[in-house]
Amino acid sequence: MNNHKPIKSITNKHIVGSLALSGLLLAITGCNNSLVNNKATQPVTNIPSLPDKNKDQSDSKVDSKDVPNTADDSTSTPEGINTVVNANNQFAVAMYQQLNGQSKQVDANVFFSPYSLTSAVAMLYAAAEGDTKAQIQKTFYYPSLPILNPNSAALYNQFNKPSPNYKLNTINDLWLQKGRIPNQAYVDTVKRYYGGQINTLDFKNNTEASRQVINDKIAKHTNQMIPELLSKDSIKTNTSAVLTNAVYFKADWRSRFWGSVIKPFYHYEDKKMVTMMYQSSSFGYSENDQLQVVELPYKGNELSMLVILPKSKTRSAMQKLVKELTSEQIKQWTGALKTKEVNLKLPMFKIDEGYPMRTLLTDMGMPSVFGSQAKFNVFKDSSPIAIDDIHHQAVIDVNEIGTEAAAATGVVAVDISGSMVPPVEFEADHPFMFMIKDNKTDAILFLGQVNKP
Repeated sequence: MNNHKPIKSITNKHIVGSLALSGLLLAITGCNNSLVNNKATQPVTNIPSLPDKNKDQSDSKVDSKDVPNTADDSTSTPEGINTVVNANNQFAVAMYQQLNGQSKQVDANVFFSPYSLTSAVAMLYAAAEGDTKAQIQKTFYYPSLPILNPNSAALYNQFNKPSPNYKLNTINDLWLQKGRIPNQAYVDTVKRYYGGQINTLDFKNNTEASRQVINDKIAKHTNQMIPELLSKDSIKTNTSAVLTNAVYFKADWRSRFWGSVIKPFYHYEDKKMVTMMYQSSSFGYSENDQLQVVELPYKGNELSMLVILPKSKTRSAMQKLVKELTSEQIKQWTGALKTKEVNLKLPMFKIDEGYPMRTLLTDMGMPSVFGSQAKFNVFKDSSPIAIDDIHHQAVIDVNEIGTEAAAATGVVAVDISGSMVPPVEFEADHPFMFMIKDNKTDAILFLGQVNKP
């Protein structure tokens, strides 16, 4: 399923980080030009305009803000936030299992951002009606819109709050066909609760230039790590709207790895030599008869990576982990963590994955979204539109570098009893699962599986 550059070990030393991006493409079903309200000659109002470097797009309007808008979370509640987080995490598990069930995925790495996907589709859900809305709700576990919208806004604002310890930001964009009048209530919802930046482009007459404008903005907000989210054939002359969501994350380990050695990594019947990082420090740790769990905090302790390693190196052990995984199980792992001294060995890895979400989400229960029976109230003229495809790409880059300040803060968490018992051995030398989560809410931002570092 990897449609991008091959995965390889990282040889240069730089700050650990991960980046992820999700995009949604909505296209008018068929090519009937009568579906377009030709009388609608005015673009969306209240959209900031800057001259575009692309001459073909000089009459389009693009919100070029470099910082995310603030969303309205005034009616959010702790209970509501927890409900939205639970929906995100349930979808994360369901998508992870769906990806692992694909025949092409058997030996491939897995990486995606459930938060990126749930955020983008939530903006789509706000315009859905009838069976289309019901299918999206069931697949993404969304609560009702009065709960989803303000509490999604709260998460959006929290993740975009500046921090001296890491870089984490998410940005939402709604790109509309120039000259069409949108449903103002829908536009207001996207702007109010999702910080959506509203833009107009001429997909019909300047298809390729429109695609490039979108890709350029995504590349900018992912530090050029995802230069081309939308491929050459993804934007068509009958495209009416595009929704994009970008998530960028970069952070230092709280406790940096001491160094690295070349060691074998066992992929079931195969073996390859990889760069294995190592350190001994205190971490949150738990285990049972089947697996080990260790939590690696990033600087500031607000975000962390949870690594889940089957004790057995067999394929069946990983299959069992995938099959039995639930969001409740993840809560139990987190709740069972105890501070222990751990001799940790973890391979360097970089994963760059893109998935055909149309097929995956159809199989998960959303077929009407992509067909002529789709019902979305995006435009004032109520023209029938359907989703052409959902484009998702995610990148993660993990290596040994942290900062001295981060290593120093890690000393505080050392359990006094740690020096009195032998350290725990945690050597990730065979396939393992990992996730990056927000420690305040337990929201899963990224989820993956390393089969071949």
